[in-house]
Amino acid sequence: MRPNKFSSRVFQELPPILSHYVESDRNIWVEGNPKRGRLVLLNRTGNFSDLESLAVERRHLIKMMGSEQARAFKYKSGFEQGRRDARRHMIDNGDNYRLALQTALVQGQLQGNYTAETVAFDFDLERKTLHRVIELQSSAEAHVHSMATSQGQECACWETSGYLSGHVSEILGLKAVTVETQCASQGHETCKIETKLAHEFEGESHWQLTALELTSFEDQLKNKSDLIEQAQKAARKAQASLGGLSKRLRGDKAVDTIIAEAAAMQPVMNRAKQLMNNQVPVLMVGEQGTGKSLLAKSIHFGGTSKKSPFLMLDSKGLPENMINQELFGYVAGAFNGALNEYKGLIAKAHGGSVYINDIVALTLKQQLALADIIEHNTYSPMGASKSKKADVRIIAGIHTAPEKAMKRGMLREELFYALSVGKIEVPPLRNRESDVLRMAQSFLAEFQQRHNRPPMVMSPDFSHALTKSSWPGNIRQLRNVMEHAVILCPGDIITPKEMPEEILATRWSKQPQPLTEEVILATLSKTNNNRSQAADLLGVGRTTLWRAMKKIGLD
Repeated sequence: MRPNKFSSRVFQELPPILSHYVESDRNIWVEGNPKRGRLVLLNRTGNFSDLESLAVERRHLIKMMGSEQARAFKYKSGFEQGRRDARRHMIDNGDNYRLALQTALVQGQLQGNYTAETVAFDFDLERKTLHRVIELQSSAEAHVHSMATSQGQECACWETSGYLSGHVSEILGLKAVTVETQCASQGHETCKIETKLAHEFEGESHWQLTALELTSFEDQLKNKSDLIEQAQKAARKAQASLGGLSKRLRGDKAVDTIIAEAAAMQPVMNRAKQLMNNQVPVLMVGEQGTGKSLLAKSIHFGGTSKKSPFLMLDSKGLPENMINQELFGYVAGAFNGALNEYKGLIAKAHGGSVYINDIVALTLKQQLALADIIEHNTYSPMGASKSKKADVRIIAGIHTAPEKAMKRGMLREELFYALSVGKIEVPPLRNRESDVLRMAQSFLAEFQQRHNRPPMVMSPDFSHALTKSSWPGNIRQLRNVMEHAVILCPGDIITPKEMPEEILATRWSKQPQPLTEEVILATLSKTNNNRSQAADLLGVGRTTLWRAMKKIGLD
């Protein structure tokens, strides 16, 4: 039986059954038999390839396929290898999920690929969340990439990321995506790799998901003309449907379109435009999934600091020491293992902006340090004896009312007052009914192209259901619902049948739902055909439900 939860605590150190493999200065598990031309590691036959040979292979792969295709090929290859090894590791470890997960990193270290440290591993099946962070020292793949190409602007551990993604996906039984957020090939001391469930990532995992769908060159060439034609049709259709209804926060490098025609969004957009061309801190208050990070990007790239870095700290699930390292950095010798200086986001974003997604995830001490950055333009890296100058705009998000957070002791007053100079209240999607269909149409066009589907339209019933839902998950939930519908729709008209059951079957709507066949069937499915529970879930009496079922022939 697969596990329902994992916490970082159980991954803080390797158990003895695995640790002895990596504690030795010599690898005694490699056996060579030159007479037979065999090399064996832990009873697995392989071969030896030096890093220069791998660099030559990668250089020619990029030259022949192009960087994007080569990256996708390596990621998909790693994914399949990870899945295969995961099955073997489960058998070798007697179906012990924790040991199987840790074996992948031990095996990679024995093969000379890297040394790995698990920073975070939080998994909750019920909440459908996964957050895994791994730091890699001495990544062979990053070194190979640096030898193969002079390009140092992108993360390069493609095959390693794919491998870890496939490995954890196979073991947990859920589609997970691994994204490398920093790489030694870019000049960093370590490579950092983050894994989440596929639905938890937003745009930053697009190429990884596309890589897993990679087809042969022959198929790609054969379908190229059809894909271009479909994309052009989808683009024309989306442009016609959305014409004049979307507004962009303008700038030379404005990064995203924000659909904000609803009256509730006008104060937000006006306030954002006022904040673009100055460096005052910004506090964005709003529920999760309301698009605060997108708004933060647009404020930065739409203003005078657009040519400076915009960096984000996802503080969710990170331990205190990790937040300190990521935000403030550390000096050499700050703690065991800190051999070199590490620049945090405050230093890396010099002249630009740092966005912190949930300010109350920081400790009160960290919040005080952040207030000092805002008020005095100084900060202290971990282990430093002297403070440093900071030139950065802080943009922070908070999911709860700041006043309540202060009363509960979760938010320091001085930080709130420092941030509230540029306070923006971001309304939930349920208060932006006139924007729902515009966003849905935009997502529809995006997912049609991503999943190679023909042009589709939303039926009136489907559109009605969208506008009458209260969207507790906000824009993120709407996006997932539209992708779900595009994938499941058998034709070119999307109906309520393609909606997830929780949208139809729960009392999230702002007014009583019509008891249509789709709503009733979805509710009965959710309650295992228990009519009393179904009636309660729909907010009607059992007799009312029975009459509706009889009317449409479901009794």
